[in-house]
Amino acid sequence: MNTREMREQAGASLKSAQEALDSGNLETFESIVKEAQVTMAKADEMDAANAKMKALTSDFEQSYQTVPVASQDVAKYDSADKGAKTRADYKPATYVKGLPPQAQPMWVQEQMGDNLKEEAKVGKDAFIKWMSSSSEQAFQMSATPDEKKAMEESTDNEGGYFVPEAFLGNTIHDPGVPGGALRNLCNVVRVSSKDGYVPTMGSASWAAIAEEASYSDQTPTVGQVQFALEKSGGLVKVTRELLDDSAINLPALLTQIFQEASGRFEDVGILNGDNTTNYAGILQSAAADYTMAGAAAVTVADVLGIYYTLEAQHRANASWVMPSLISNEINAIGATAAGIHAISDLNSAPADFLLGKGVTHSDASGNGLATTLATGNEIAVFGDFKQYIIFDRVGYSIRRNDSLYMESDQIGFFASRRGDGQVGLTAAFKIMKNA
Repeated sequence: MNTREMREQAGASLKSAQEALDSGNLETFESIVKEAQVTMAKADEMDAANAKMKALTSDFEQSYQTVPVASQDVAKYDSADKGAKTRADYKPATYVKGLPPQAQPMWVQEQMGDNLKEEAKVGKDAFIKWMSSSSEQAFQMSATPDEKKAMEESTDNEGGYFVPEAFLGNTIHDPGVPGGALRNLCNVVRVSSKDGYVPTMGSASWAAIAEEASYSDQTPTVGQVQFALEKSGGLVKVTRELLDDSAINLPALLTQIFQEASGRFEDVGILNGDNTTNYAGILQSAAADYTMAGAAAVTVADVLGIYYTLEAQHRANASWVMPSLISNEINAIGATAAGIHAISDLNSAPADFLLGKGVTHSDASGNGLATTLATGNEIAVFGDFKQYIIFDRVGYSIRRNDSLYMESDQIGFFASRRGDGQVGLTAAFKIMKNA
């Protein structure tokens, strides 16, 4: 007899008990009720035993896969589910218990099921609607029941947290002073040895020769520009936990900041390097100074003066390099007095050209150029930067070392490059200097 039949039998016995009670036969009533109670209790015990056996059988037969993918696995979750429901409600292993879908980290939201993604969208939209409403009353009047529930500050099953967490894949990165501004102006050469030289040759002269006269012996001056590669680089250590948990591409970001730092180091070398721990700088070379008329101001005559004292053959490809604050001084020429004005239209950005030649701003600390006007300050370089040669050996590289800092469970990222920089022709540059 199954439990259903046992319950039916007990129900029929109760009818007989009622008849015995109505006829006044209490002994028969008590006997029938006691028998019906025993039958019902036995049926309850059998139902509980069957449920326990079913649960145990399901646990032992359950697939070891945590994510159901096969039809048999799906059936064990819900026999009526053909797979879509289970996948839609899927919570990845990294799902944070106690947090609603909209408050999960972004990498969890990307992996969770479609139903949870939709719930997260409702929560976020509700928050945006609340933020953009003119008042709390306006939100309450226009919000749907789901939106009001999503904005309740309580536990997960009451609608989630008041402010849903949102993680943006963008990183606010302060690059510091921009670096690498001067490389594109220079002559970059790839070399295959650790040192060497570039031969140089002066020009020959040309003159009239009288009839029967001899040619004059005018051998051009021959020289060389020597280079010796130096290594530079940097190191950043990060914990393994940071690499594991970071939602952004941390190695890519480190590559970016290394390149920025390398660019700043190179800019300093091009302008003010000591030719020992860095490049040979233009300011440290034999390039000639152009001394301005005064020490406290820049005039149009000063700008024209350095422009025309650079020989014509070097002006064709010449560029200006100066700090931003010196560019400000030049653009302010005549701003408070009658005469020639550098800027005539305050509605437009200042031109990136001065006397038709490009202006590059170098604000790297230690580049040797002063940012104020004072006696003896070198404030700008004007010249053909193609006559400055950068020698690259293997270029920029970044390496990862997982074992060096294993004791502290950190990973080291090493960035380095080998190169040198030399002034090829000092006559191609003029240095603007305060009197």
